[in-house]
Amino acid sequence: MNELNIAKILVLKRKEKGITQEELAAYIGVSKASVSKWETGQSYPDITFLPQLASYFNITVDELINYQPQMTKEDIQKLYLRLSNDFAQKPFDQVMDEIREIRKKYFSCFPLLFQIGALLLNHYMLAKGSQQQEILREAIDLFSRIKTESDDLTLCRKSNVMEATCYIILEEPVKTIELLADAKTPVLNENHILSMGYSMSGKPDKAKEILQIEIYQNFLNIMQSLTTLLQLEIADAQASKNIIDRINCLSDTFHAPELHPATMLSAYLNVAAVFAMQNDTDNALAALQQYCDLAVGISYPISLHGDRFFDRIDEWLAELDLGVHAPRDDKTVRQGIIDGVAKNPVFSVLADHVKYRHIVEKLTSVLGG
Repeated sequence: MNELNIAKILVLKRKEKGITQEELAAYIGVSKASVSKWETGQSYPDITFLPQLASYFNITVDELINYQPQMTKEDIQKLYLRLSNDFAQKPFDQVMDEIREIRKKYFSCFPLLFQIGALLLNHYMLAKGSQQQEILREAIDLFSRIKTESDDLTLCRKSNVMEATCYIILEEPVKTIELLADAKTPVLNENHILSMGYSMSGKPDKAKEILQIEIYQNFLNIMQSLTTLLQLEIADAQASKNIIDRINCLSDTFHAPELHPATMLSAYLNVAAVFAMQNDTDNALAALQQYCDLAVGISYPISLHGDRFFDRIDEWLAELDLGVHAPRDDKTVRQGIIDGVAKNPVFSVLADHVKYRHIVEKLTSVLGG
């Protein structure tokens, strides 16, 4: 990754001074082609020219070089996973101190800043009291800065969604709406067309991979949307039942508990919560039992993977920002699964039921609360 930004500084300072590439070349004693290559990043000025260039633009050599440390994708992933593990093992404030130092050092490594923001979003709940809001505000500042200063459009879009998520947690929905109100554009189905292109080019395996990735992502998005819609239909028992039926249907069709257990754990927990709020004790306990059975039956640490149907997505999964790894450390994940039942106020109405207590005991004993 490019850590020197001489090209940008040269272009900026030359334009500020109002001179052409030819004039700068004549002053330094090189060809216009050399200056052009410097400004496009194809080459760097000889080290002996740096003091002369800096003096000409009335800046320091350090300002001319504009050194901005960068980190590779692989190193960012390793750092994220280490810090995630640290959150589970070390005092929260100690980990935050290190994160803030890293943020200062790599202040212009936007992929890293994004992952630091994601790390804060995934672990803010480990902070105490009002510090949780402070951590979320720090994440918002990072995502906002990325949108302002990065020229990576994909990263900016992801940052916008993450920032909007922070505002949901902070219970500031108006700001979420302001950020995402223009995002409800029709799906263009680009990957479908792309797969056809690969197929027509004699690359059927690539076409299948593209479609499998598309189906996989759409499936997860639909499950998440159904779960969110379910929360909005608590007052309507029939509408809730219709949504739950579709969640179960999709789960059976795509073997969701095996394919993506995290999605189904979330679904079961939300279904149980809705039934509890509807005073449907039997169905609430049944959903919690599904949650418990899945939680104690899967392998840890939870990781992303394909299956017999999605047999072409593993390479793509490995290329994601965190690879196949969960965004939280295994210990934190396990405790979160336990707390989702044991410390969830919505299930207080079930506290006197033997089956509920057995579920909490089973989760705690197997997952290690």
